[in-house]
Amino acid sequence: MYLLCGSLSEALQAFGKFPTTSVSLWGAMILAHARFGNAWQVIKLYHQMWESNVIPDAHILVVVLKASSKLPSLDQGRLIHAHVIHSGLGSNLFIVSALISMYSHSSNNEDAKRVFDTAPTKTVAVWNTLITGHAENGLIKEAFTLYHQMHQYGVEGDRITYISILRLCTNISDVEQGRAVQQEVIERGLDLDLSIVARLIDMYGSSGYLLDAITVFEKSPKKDISIWNAMMATYSYHGHITDALLMIKDLKEAGMEANMNTAMSILKGIGEVDDLNQSRLVHSIVVEVGFDRELKIMNTFVTMYAKSGSFGDACRVFNSIESPDIVTWNAIIGAHVMHEQSAVALQLFHHLQTEGQEPNVLTVCASLNACSKVRAINEGLLIHNTIVKKALEVDIMIMNNLIDMYIKCGNIIDAFKVFNSLPQRDVVTWTIFISGLIQHCQYENSLQLFQQMQEECVLPNHITIVSILKACQNLNALDEGQRLHRYIVLLGLDFETLIINSLVDMYSKCGNFDDGSHVFHTAPSRDVVTWTSMIEACVQHGYSSKALVLFAKMQCESVKPDRAAFLSIFRACSTTAALCIGKRIHKESFKSGFSSDNTIVNSLIDMYMKCGSIFDAQQVFSEAPSKDIVTWTSMIAGYARHHNYDLALEYFENMQRTGITPNHVTFIALLSACAHLGLVKEGLCHLQLMFSLGLPQRLEHLTCTAEMLARKGYLDAAEDVFETSPFPIDAAGWQCLLSHCRSNLDMARRCFDYLTHMDCRNAAAFILMAKIYVNAGLANSAWEVEKLRYYANAWKKAGKAYIEVSEQVYEFVGGDILTPEINAKIQELSVKMKSEGHTPIVDLVLQPGTDEDKENVLCGHCEKQAIAFGLLSTPAGASIRVSKNLRMCADCHSASSAISKIEKREIIITDELCVHVFKDGECSCRIDSG
Repeated sequence: MYLLCGSLSEALQAFGKFPTTSVSLWGAMILAHARFGNAWQVIKLYHQMWESNVIPDAHILVVVLKASSKLPSLDQGRLIHAHVIHSGLGSNLFIVSALISMYSHSSNNEDAKRVFDTAPTKTVAVWNTLITGHAENGLIKEAFTLYHQMHQYGVEGDRITYISILRLCTNISDVEQGRAVQQEVIERGLDLDLSIVARLIDMYGSSGYLLDAITVFEKSPKKDISIWNAMMATYSYHGHITDALLMIKDLKEAGMEANMNTAMSILKGIGEVDDLNQSRLVHSIVVEVGFDRELKIMNTFVTMYAKSGSFGDACRVFNSIESPDIVTWNAIIGAHVMHEQSAVALQLFHHLQTEGQEPNVLTVCASLNACSKVRAINEGLLIHNTIVKKALEVDIMIMNNLIDMYIKCGNIIDAFKVFNSLPQRDVVTWTIFISGLIQHCQYENSLQLFQQMQEECVLPNHITIVSILKACQNLNALDEGQRLHRYIVLLGLDFETLIINSLVDMYSKCGNFDDGSHVFHTAPSRDVVTWTSMIEACVQHGYSSKALVLFAKMQCESVKPDRAAFLSIFRACSTTAALCIGKRIHKESFKSGFSSDNTIVNSLIDMYMKCGSIFDAQQVFSEAPSKDIVTWTSMIAGYARHHNYDLALEYFENMQRTGITPNHVTFIALLSACAHLGLVKEGLCHLQLMFSLGLPQRLEHLTCTAEMLARKGYLDAAEDVFETSPFPIDAAGWQCLLSHCRSNLDMARRCFDYLTHMDCRNAAAFILMAKIYVNAGLANSAWEVEKLRYYANAWKKAGKAYIEVSEQVYEFVGGDILTPEINAKIQELSVKMKSEGHTPIVDLVLQPGTDEDKENVLCGHCEKQAIAFGLLSTPAGASIRVSKNLRMCADCHSASSAISKIEKREIIITDELCVHVFKDGECSCRIDSG
């Protein structure tokens, strides 16, 4: 009576008054504690029973075995197993099932199978226990094998068997296996079993087969509330919320009342929809049927509203709950973290404890996540103390979140201490720590930790692999990346799209375009990130025309470009002067919803400027819904590239009038314009303004200043800028100064020495020095430099020029064999140019040979090929746009000016430094290209 009334203490007092105790009395007490969930007390009573010389019966042993399965260790379970054998009850089928269940619950499948194998008889109940245990431990294939073996041994399944197997089919969406089970159920005459019908509806519904689920529902002659609930959940899962809600009316007409499980079925279905309107509709129905005070349902609404984007509704539901439990608190804390209210989430964590609630694993993890979001290291330390006080260090999920919190708060040392203190580390632990090291740029340490992880025989998951590939990429560790690729293949992870994307990116960043391309082209599946990674790789490695082809193929395969894809393809258009293609993709990007995306707008301005279309750049700028500092700086940099200082200055001043303060990049753009034109006075004024704004100077500012001085002839002052620099001058700086040292051989040699000391294979240094010797009339010295270049194996990359005709980009490589048509056109232009007074600058060709041989070499320059092709392929008077990957030589610059006058064409050539607009024999740069 006391036990049934829930008064365990009074039952214990009554039990203690008996001078002798029977098996039934002990059994009653043990069963009562088991019902109250007191597993340790069950075990304690069990041992006291033995000490009292009372031998437990089979019923008590089954209860005790179930209790032992809830303990963290199997030690007690194994001891009780030994008692079972000693008592001679090892053949009792109830005890056999309990033993199998205990071992399975502890993921000890081998011992579970051993008990099963030694059982004298194997009933369907014993088979069911073993099958269920394997399924719960994720051994899906083995569970199906046992199911088929049961049939081979002549044991027919019962309703429990079929419910278990159908649940298994549901979990892995194996509809074909489910259909076979359904057929067997029909043959066995169990197709009217209501639990099986409900399970079939659930299997078909959750696997995407709505019509099959409806068929099963409609064919069932009898329908209890579980079947109605299963069908409502299926409708809800498929987004048919209205149909699910209409079924409540049908349910009433069938003479049944909705219960709490009805509401939960609908909520379960829309749990992943994240639709606020549907959430509110279901909420109103729940209120209507009277379940709005059920705590379990209200907890679900808190989470559902948070996921649907209505933080206010989530808070209102929480505030309406009179007695929130720990699940409620977890839901509202999670909602606050989800909606960037982590500071309040931490206040709630402390508040729930003052309300007498005991935080559980999910509470602690959510609070640690809140600390991570706002870098609340002090709060994190307090939570760490709580973890220690409550002895929660044994929970691996909590410890993983603790490591993650320390890393995201920048405390690597404490993260390392927690990591080292763990007796066991799962793949998540390793992955969190490895990823954290990479976030803090500790790439070499992350590789060492990955090696240690392998030595401890912990298999990485796809997130671990992606993180390590990123480390290889940042270290430029190609060999390590290739070894990791082989390991990925060995693990069978080379079909993971996320890993494929990282491999393409790693190979590209490490300079191995071919292997990255091979990974891309052999990938079994490609998402938008895969395509974008390969497009970006093409742009980075100078294959922009290939990037344009890939972008078109991606669209043909119905892969919708995202923001990153558009940004990459705009860069490809910039480097190939593909203005028409760029305009078309510009429209596509805006149709895709990126018209107000500043990064896209800024990229478009840059593209149009580099393609030589100032008008289009101005139009994008004027129509931009908002203009940030990058937008203004893009315009300033664009005008600098076009040698238009006046307009660059105008935009600079207008930017400040709008209240935007220039940053160091803005001044680089402005100083670049001064450097191109040698505007020393103006440039020095800008530097003074930059210092007055408190912006520190950077290497790029010094390089622009030196070029500005050198272009005006102040070579000594330019060299002084470098010699007194607080930063080490890079190759670009010395190379820039060297290009202006035509009249100062001593300085030229010093620049050349600096450059070759930095990189003995710097081809540009040898070429510039040789040209300076040629200009000085020192042909022998130039030839000596050429010989040094030969011995140093310092060969510049091939010159490439691109031209777009009818939305197709054509590529020309310097030195390639000319087609008869292009050769004839170049020869025709050569004759006309000579008649107009143009003389080829043959001294630029350092190889031995006659002047005629050298002229032929100059005729093979890639931009001349592209110009000739453009003249042949476009209507008379049309502008010709060419992009070149290197700087134009003096001869091509002079020739382009002459051709623009002869052919009466505007010729726009973008090289690596600036945009040249040739018209009527003049160039917009107004300087000699050299």
